Amino acid sequence: MSFIPSCDHREDAIRSLSEIYAVSIEKIDRVLRTSEVRKIAKRYSQIDSPGFHFVVCHLLKASPRTDITHAYYYHSTSYGGCPSWFDQGLLGSSQGVGSFLDKITEWLPPEKQLAAKQAARGIVKLRSEYEGSKAEMCGPYAWNTFTAASSSPSGISFRIPEAIRDLWNPSFCGSGGLVDLTEIIEERLKPVVVKFKGKITDINDYCATLWAYLLSDGGECHLIHTFSGNGIAIPKEDIVALMDVP
Repeated sequence: MSFIPSCDHREDAIRSLSEIYAVSIEKIDRVLRTSEVRKIAKRYSQIDSPGFHFVVCHLLKASPRTDITHAYYYHSTSYGGCPSWFDQGLLGSSQGVGSFLDKITEWLPPEKQLAAKQAARGIVKLRSEYEGSKAEMCGPYAWNTFTAASSSPSGISFRIPEAIRDLWNPSFCGSGGLVDLTEIIEERLKPVVVKFKGKITDINDYCATLWAYLLSDGGECHLIHTFSGNGIAIPKEDIVALMDVP
C-alpha cells in the first residue's frame, strides 16, 4: 500500500511532506526556513496558489508523488467514551445526526424524542440545499490536521453536531427553541477527534494545508478541506484512532 500521510503534530507533518515529495526531512525543514517561502506565507491564502507550489517544487527539485491517493483525516465530535460508539463507522450528515440522537435519546424528554430527530434531519436537509447539495450527499466532514479538529475555534464548535445545536439556537435553517442538548452533551459525553483514512481530492491542496500548518503560529492555519465525504459512511475498519481531547 502507498504511504498514507497525516498531521497529528509538527513532526508528523514534516515526515508526511518528506514522503509525499520523496525527499529528506532535512530538505523539508530547510525549505520551511527559506526567505522565499516565508515571504509568501505572510499571506496564508497565497500558500494554496500555483506560485507557491512552483517555488516549493523548485526548491525541493521534486513534485508530489502521484501514487499517494489517501490521507488520514480528523473528524471532530463527541462520544460516550467507548469505541463501540463508532461500530457503524463514521456516518454522513443525515444518517449521522439520527444515529447521534439515538445514542442519547434516554436523556431527552420523551415527548421531544421523535420531534428532535425529525427536526434535526430537516435542518441537515436545509443546510445541504443552501450549500447547493443534497442531505444524502453531505458529510462526514473532516479536517486535514489534528490541530484544526481539536483546538481551533471551528473544530471545537463541531463537538456538538451543527444540526443538534440548531434544535435550540435559531439559525437560517430553523427557528430553534425545541430542545437544548448542549449541557447534556458537554457533561455526559467526551470530546473526541476521529482519525480515519480518506481519499484526497487534490494532492496539491493537501500539501498546501500541511505547509500552511507548519508555517503558521501554533499550526492554527487551516486553508481548505481536501476530503469530500459525499454522504458515504467511513467504514469502521478505516477508523484508525479515537483521539480524546480536553
